[in-house]
Amino acid sequence: MNIDWRSWHMFLAIVDSGSLNHAAKLLGSSQPTLSRQLLALETQLGRNLFDRSTQGLTLTDFGKMLLEESRSMAVSANRLQRLVQGQDITLSGSVRLSVNEMIAQYHLPAILAEFLDLYPELQVQVVVTNQVSNLDKRDADIAIRMFRPHQQDLVMKYLFDIELGTYASNAYLQSAGTPTTPAELATHRILGYDRDKQLEEGSSALGWPIKNDELCFRTDNMPLMLEVACNGGGVIFTHSHVAERLGLTRIDCGIDIPDLPVYLTCHRDVQHNRKIRVLMDFLTEKLKISE
Repeated sequence: MNIDWRSWHMFLAIVDSGSLNHAAKLLGSSQPTLSRQLLALETQLGRNLFDRSTQGLTLTDFGKMLLEESRSMAVSANRLQRLVQGQDITLSGSVRLSVNEMIAQYHLPAILAEFLDLYPELQVQVVVTNQVSNLDKRDADIAIRMFRPHQQDLVMKYLFDIELGTYASNAYLQSAGTPTTPAELATHRILGYDRDKQLEEGSSALGWPIKNDELCFRTDNMPLMLEVACNGGGVIFTHSHVAERLGLTRIDCGIDIPDLPVYLTCHRDVQHNRKIRVLMDFLTEKLKISE
């Protein structure tokens, strides 16, 4: 029996996504095509991998038995791809960078044009996400992270710290007053996150817990939150240099927010890839200047 690795890749995508629709989007396919491919794999195996019901797909015992080995194959396949990519010494093709919304919106635009001029044969793909990209699975070649990576198979470089503070627009403060204590701040209109837990976790660590569901305005899009604050929407906790560039006023109310460390990272298997190396070196130099 000769089963193509892509079939097992499809199998894992369905397991991890929980449905054919989500797996199809992940694989860049369509639900009918994926359904036919799954049926073909099950026919080749002579057993069902999933039970079908109105609630969706559920792994059969046979499917569960094959899952662990399929994951092991995926780990090996991803490592092979990284090792091959790591030996690439050309300066053409694509390089994929994962950054969060704040870096994408307020740091990269000022410096990327220079990189594109320096390396005209390179294609830069920027993945904007507030989630942690999986470098093992090659979601990205390089990631900029706001925390120190702890995975042993990652190569990292500390760049700088971002100062954080409490801010609001002059119009809002003139209307609502300027809080001088945490207790006074609690009575104000605070702009925060929706599903993202970083404000909840950060405020709890400072002994001043904030719950997302208690906020009158919530979004996981930080640039939108900043724009709402600039237009008098309320109080925001954000990057100081960005807030001040946008004309927001700092509020000194006794809350000392720790700085946010910025790290540049890639997988150790691709650290010698020339195009990944030149982008990492460029970001190391230029992001410090833009900060």
